[in-house]
Amino acid sequence: MVTAQSYEKLSESKGKIIFIDVRTPKEYEEARIPGAVNIPVFSNSEREIIGTIYKQEGKRNAIKEALKIVGPKVLELYMQFEEYHKGKNRMVVYCARGGMRSSTVTALMKELSLPLVKLEGGYKGYRQYINEKLPLLVKKFQFITLYGKTGSGKTDILKRLKNDGYDILDLEACANNRGSLLGDIGLGGRYSQKYFESLVFESLVNAKNDILITEGESRRIGNIVMPTYLYEALINSRKLYIETSLERRTEIIRKEYLKDGVEQEEIIKSIERLKKYINEKQVQEFINGVKNEDYDNVIKDLMIKYYDKVYSRKGKNYERVFNNDNEDRCVKELTDYIFSEK
Repeated sequence: MVTAQSYEKLSESKGKIIFIDVRTPKEYEEARIPGAVNIPVFSNSEREIIGTIYKQEGKRNAIKEALKIVGPKVLELYMQFEEYHKGKNRMVVYCARGGMRSSTVTALMKELSLPLVKLEGGYKGYRQYINEKLPLLVKKFQFITLYGKTGSGKTDILKRLKNDGYDILDLEACANNRGSLLGDIGLGGRYSQKYFESLVFESLVNAKNDILITEGESRRIGNIVMPTYLYEALINSRKLYIETSLERRTEIIRKEYLKDGVEQEEIIKSIERLKKYINEKQVQEFINGVKNEDYDNVIKDLMIKYYDKVYSRKGKNYERVFNNDNEDRCVKELTDYIFSEK
C-alpha cells in the first residue's frame, strides 16, 4: 500500500526530509519544492511521446509505452534512490498531481525495500498549500525595509545581517535578479513566479523572530511580479535609507556585476535594452566603454544618467538615513537602531 501525506502534515514532522521530484527535468527547472532533487522517471521527450499517445490512442496504450520506457531504467532508478536512503533521510516522492508517476515509483521502491512516502496531491497540492499559507505568514511579520540608490550596498548589508543571525528576506535572491534592467547579468537562468513564491515562503517559515529586514523593490523584479499582499507589506513597512557615495557605489557594482565568468557580450546585450529609455547614441557610448573595459566610467555614467534619475525618494518617509561608506559601521548602527527599540 502506498503511503501518502500532505505537505502540511510533513512540515510538522521531525527529522530530515528529502523531497524527490520524479517529474521531467523541464518541469523541475520551471518550479519545484526548494531543496528537492530531481530523479526523473521520463525525459522531456519521453513524456511528450507518452502524452501524444494518450491523446491519440488512449490511456491503455500510453501506459504500455510508459512501461516500455521505464522497464530498462528500474535498476538505475533504484540506485539513485538508494544513495539518498544511505543518509537515513526520509524520502518523499512527488510528481505533478500525485498520480501515476509518484504512485508507481513509491510502490516499486517499497517492494524493493526502500521506504518512500508519496506527497499527497503532488506539486499541485504543495502549491495550494503555499497559496493559502504565504499571505497569512506575511501578516505575522514586522517588515523593516532598506531603501537606497542602485549600488548603495543594500544586498551586501542583508547578507551581513543574515550571517550575524538576523532574519532577512532577500527578494533579489528569491527572484534571481538584482531588481534592475541589467539585474540578471551573471546570474544564469530566470526563476519562475512559482519558485520565487516558494523561496519567499521558505525564508519566512524559517525565521526565528517577528522582525524581518528586507530591501525596497519595485513591484516587478525582473520577470517576477511581487504578490499584492507582499508588496503592500513593504509599502507599509518601517523604511530606512542607505546613503552611499558615488565612488563606493561604483566599487560595489563593479564587484557584483563583473564576477569571473561574466562575458562582455552578456553585459552589452543587457545594455542594449536601455534603448527603450534613453537615446541610442548614449547607449552606444556605454557599449563602447564596455568593449574598451572602461568599466568604472560606464558604471558612473549609467548611475548618473539613468539609474539615479529613475530612482526617486519622493513619496516615501524614512525614519533615518544611514551612511554606508563603511559597511561595518553601517551594519552596527542599523542593528543598534532597529533592535534597541524592541
